[in-house]
Amino acid sequence: GTALSDRPAAPPGGVVVLSYPCPRPSLLSSARAFACTAHTAMENPGVLPDTRAPLPIHNEMFVLSRHGISFTAKSGSTKFEGRGMLYLSTLRIVFVNERRSDFQGFDLPLATMYKESFNQPIFGANNMTGISPALEGSACQGEIKWNICFKEGGVGTFLPLFFRLLAEMRALMAQPQQTPTVTAAPLPAPAMPVPTARAEAIVQAAYIDPNDPTQLYVNVQ
Repeated sequence: GTALSDRPAAPPGGVVVLSYPCPRPSLLSSARAFACTAHTAMENPGVLPDTRAPLPIHNEMFVLSRHGISFTAKSGSTKFEGRGMLYLSTLRIVFVNERRSDFQGFDLPLATMYKESFNQPIFGANNMTGISPALEGSACQGEIKWNICFKEGGVGTFLPLFFRLLAEMRALMAQPQQTPTVTAAPLPAPAMPVPTARAEAIVQAAYIDPNDPTQLYVNVQ
């Protein structure tokens, strides 16, 4: 059987951390509202004070985390960079900086990212790059070009899970949305994560790469 991890607890919500051995759709104008949450600024998302794991948003489920991540995000002259933990949920990627500084972390909503690419350079570590539009409330403007560099271990577990969840989010985004019958100023749509049952099925079927330090979260409720 698989042993439970000795590492800090996962984000709250009745989960167990399992430790294992070491054609994009067009972005609609509603996509930003679709990805909006109580925390709309992409930089410095809320974290738990003890474990520094991300605070979950309503109906959000975290599916994995991994350490040894080098992260950068650039928008014009604005740049964020750090090293720490990466978390993947049914709604977003969250980077949490291991250094306690003005830059605490960064959110990358699955609903709005595009041009994502996994890169294997001849020299240097494997990395993933992409672009996300800045959300309202962010210090960034326009396009945010980001880079997630995997400094420790492989990605055989992480990559398939990420791309499956991203595909699920895009399928969810492609579904026709109900339009209000009352004429009124439009309100931002609530966050709509990938359904928990679907995410759990994806995690249960995940390939376990012994060289990938990714930790999977399994719901026990």
